[in-house]
Amino acid sequence: MLPVIAVISLILAVVGAGIGVFAAVDAVSRRSDAFAAADKQTKGTWAGITVACAVALGLGFFGGAFAPQSLLWLAGLTGSLVYLLDVRPRLREVQRGGRW
Repeated sequence: MLPVIAVISLILAVVGAGIGVFAAVDAVSRRSDAFAAADKQTKGTWAGITVACAVALGLGFFGGAFAPQSLLWLAGLTGSLVYLLDVRPRLREVQRGGRW
């Protein structure tokens, strides 16, 4: 049973790190004025949050306090998912312009 848990933890670490890096790169690559227009925190705030989350998720490979399913790893995943599911769609909508 232990090898199965190790494989699942490795898959979670890889997927989590990918999500974190994608969120951080996306936050850094957006225009600063889009964050204000979307009525969200500043670009620096979201870039800092997503980079910190990406680091926490990347440390999941080393286990310990940042192992997948640990509280710190889950906090990193939550921060990245908040950006990807709440902030990013609003930024895309603002940068693309209205439908009409």
